[in-house]
Amino acid sequence: MFRKIPFFIAIMLVQNLCLAQVSFLQSRENINLETWSFRKGRLNYAEKFSILENDWKKIKVPHTYSMDAIEDIGYYKGDAWYRTLVYVPTSMTKERVFIRFEGVGQEAQVYVNEKRIGNHVGGYSAFCFEITDLVKFGQKNLVAVKVNNKPNFKRIPVDDNLFNHYGGIYRPVTIFSTPKYNISPQYQASSGVFVELKELSDKTAKLEIRTHISNTSDKKKAQLKYVIKNAKGKKVLSFVESLDLSGPNHVASSTFEIKKPILWNGRKNPYLYTVEVELVSENSIDKVTQSFGVRTYSIDANKGFILNNEPYRLYGVCKHQEWKEVGPAVSDEQLTKDIELIDEIGATALRLSHYQHSNITYDLTDKKGILTWAEIPFVHDYSGREGKNAKQQLTELITQNYNHPSIFVWGLWNEVRAYKSPEEPCVILTKELNELAHELDKTRITTSASDRGMKSNMGNITDLQAWNKYFGWYYGKYEDMATWLDKSHKNYPDRRIGISEYGVGGNIYHQDKSKLEKPNGNFFPEQEQSYYHELTWKILKDRPYVWGTFIWNMFDFSVAGWNRGGISSLNHKGLVTFDRETKKDAFYFYKANWSDEPVLYIAERRHVNRDSNHVTVKVYTNLDAQIELSVNGKKVAVQDQKSDVNIMKFENVELSEGKNTITVFSSGKPLKDEVIWTVQK
Repeated sequence: MFRKIPFFIAIMLVQNLCLAQVSFLQSRENINLETWSFRKGRLNYAEKFSILENDWKKIKVPHTYSMDAIEDIGYYKGDAWYRTLVYVPTSMTKERVFIRFEGVGQEAQVYVNEKRIGNHVGGYSAFCFEITDLVKFGQKNLVAVKVNNKPNFKRIPVDDNLFNHYGGIYRPVTIFSTPKYNISPQYQASSGVFVELKELSDKTAKLEIRTHISNTSDKKKAQLKYVIKNAKGKKVLSFVESLDLSGPNHVASSTFEIKKPILWNGRKNPYLYTVEVELVSENSIDKVTQSFGVRTYSIDANKGFILNNEPYRLYGVCKHQEWKEVGPAVSDEQLTKDIELIDEIGATALRLSHYQHSNITYDLTDKKGILTWAEIPFVHDYSGREGKNAKQQLTELITQNYNHPSIFVWGLWNEVRAYKSPEEPCVILTKELNELAHELDKTRITTSASDRGMKSNMGNITDLQAWNKYFGWYYGKYEDMATWLDKSHKNYPDRRIGISEYGVGGNIYHQDKSKLEKPNGNFFPEQEQSYYHELTWKILKDRPYVWGTFIWNMFDFSVAGWNRGGISSLNHKGLVTFDRETKKDAFYFYKANWSDEPVLYIAERRHVNRDSNHVTVKVYTNLDAQIELSVNGKKVAVQDQKSDVNIMKFENVELSEGKNTITVFSSGKPLKDEVIWTVQK
């Protein structure tokens, strides 16, 4: 007996860690456009061959020209140009040729051989143009791109109050070719292949596969060949469909069944099948390979998140795409490290704020089994004239990422406020975005992140609601989180409640808790951040009706114009420093609570200089074993774990004047941690 699926995710794009190799390009001849000439500022006729590049810089893509956003207050907002000469081989002569940009911040005008081929407005999604008629085969071709990152009230986000608007070609660029009869790469720059779970039973998963076809040849007939493989690469089934096109574009729809399907089950078992799609027409073959997972989910006002009919706690972090050294122009290796750190901490969920992230990030959350919230940059302020672009960016987000099993919600806005009435432009736009999301994807639900109350003009338009709450940092006390949650759940028992952001600042160079200056001062001690998370996680952990919780933020990130916490232009709420070199104490607190990996960690370790010879030694551990503490090689105490949030405290430990070696180790698993603290009277 089949049952209808309320929500599902299927397919994952498999991406090689080599730069620019999105899955649907791997079987096609392609050229990575890595080396460019660059010049900042306005310049006429920079798309012409005749322009001399004597004063241009040689750069590598990914690249941004806005690093002054990190290094100083304020940053350049305006035009810049990129140019490169590309040799297009004769092997592409009888093919169709395309150029694909994975992301350009924030607007792009693209020229090939002096001809303008198109514009793209929006800094976070991919776009693709056909350039077949402009390419000179067996010769070098000029590609020129005019880029602008100046705020635009017709483009989301309309300003940079929440995060920097970096400019540049900061994600990969690829020229590739296909047969004239192809699986369309121009359908919103997606793969052109979409898989949807229709029905599911214990014995069978019934799926529909939709393939977008484009044809510029005089051929009408073709075949679509499908091969489905399991996670070990073994063929599960194959089938063939015949095509007879009467026009240039067509969507081919087929259904297939997998017997005894293995479900994609989050971190427990992120199982992935693979579908290979070949479009065969006489002597031409176009091929796209993707992976897919099968799962169901729902969200209950009392039980929280339910994955594959079983309760599944969603707890995790938010993440910007940005590193200290390079801004948003991060490498695949850096993006991989970010997800590895999120995996290490044991997070089951990730909110990719506040815009579409790189392909590889979604690929990795698929593989790791991390449930993902994907969203568009409709944030904070609005102009009333950004509606068209917001719909475009939502369409691109959904279409380009439709097939990722990790994505479970589409986020429509963050902290957008309608103070006056429910008829404000942002409210009307949200309703239109919500309707559009369901037209594009009938299998997922929408969500939003509010900093207002349980009732607001913008509230409860999306299917799901979550709240950004910073009790004790910007307002109230840390303990107010419990009061607010319980009161809200009692007064609105049918409302599904999530916490989309919570956190406080923590500077690893600040170790005197008595000097705390929140929220806008210059001293954010690391110990205060740890204390906040210890208390707040206890509150959240004990309330299973909260469908999801997301720490703000996994990593410190830049905000131009900020001057808080002792380092300018930086938000210090991360669990890991901006350069990814230091995991703060709070990171290990969550790792001890979320991860199955054994943890034994002495907190407040960077508070190395002490003014008292009597201290408390705080330890984060998830070990079900006795922990022994020694000072300078002498056994001091032994404790059993009694805390339900995996905190162990050794009170009134006596240190000697000068340097002291404090050691903890487990009598069970052979784990040990050690710090050196100095008593200075």
